[in-house]
Amino acid sequence: MSNFSATGSDWEMALNLWDMVEQDFGTYLSSERKRAGHTLRRLAAKSNTSSSTLSRWERGHFTPARDDIIKLDKAMGLNGALVHKWEVLTSPSALLPWMQNAGKLEESASLIEYVSPVLVPGLLQSPAYASMVFREGQPLTPPSEIERLTAVRCARHQQLRARNAPEISSVFPVTALTCVTEKVRREEAEHLCNLLDAGGLSIHLVPEGSVLVGITSPMLMVRLLSGGKAASADHLTGNVVYGETDNFDRLSELVKRAFAQALPPKQSRKVIEELL
Repeated sequence: MSNFSATGSDWEMALNLWDMVEQDFGTYLSSERKRAGHTLRRLAAKSNTSSSTLSRWERGHFTPARDDIIKLDKAMGLNGALVHKWEVLTSPSALLPWMQNAGKLEESASLIEYVSPVLVPGLLQSPAYASMVFREGQPLTPPSEIERLTAVRCARHQQLRARNAPEISSVFPVTALTCVTEKVRREEAEHLCNLLDAGGLSIHLVPEGSVLVGITSPMLMVRLLSGGKAASADHLTGNVVYGETDNFDRLSELVKRAFAQALPPKQSRKVIEELL
């Protein structure tokens, strides 16, 4: 269980959502049984269980044990697919439902690693930089909403420091600073220096002439307060969260290579100061 701080209503919602995870597995089990052409009674007989117990599993009233899942998987000829689904949805290492969001992951993290192939990560953006990003990325959004989004984004770093004070490391290219106007560049460079002075942050700049080839969208890696790990990646269709049971190892390797390609913190700080 995570050390994520929540109110009583938050915990009630979280427990309800956890029930939904179990129900998701029950729905999956039911659909696979029907796809295999089995009635409850027939599958129960083949897997040496009772039809009433199988019904309770499918309705999400109880979660079957691993041995039961292996029997069901074999009875339906699923070659381990049912076992894998059960592991993903019920393993203690799986992300709890209220963490299936990049913002919630940040709030539950002791360590955060950002890798951004193009821009300064949102958490580190100054008001002028954030406003520019929102204006360019959401051209149909009215100015008042851009102003609101900018204020929310720029308050985020301080909120995390007050909430869970995660250690933050970030990789992004020098061109994220040099491609903007001088006014925006100066404000952003000063903002980054102030954040570095406050502590708890390290910046690793990818020098000009180098490209993070394997990373095509912003990525977030976190170590949770509970000890688990998770990753998040942005896509045009939205943000996708990965737990340790998902495509985690590949993403972790991409992040490791990005840090290896970037300048160390002291050199990165020097480059930022020169941009002032």
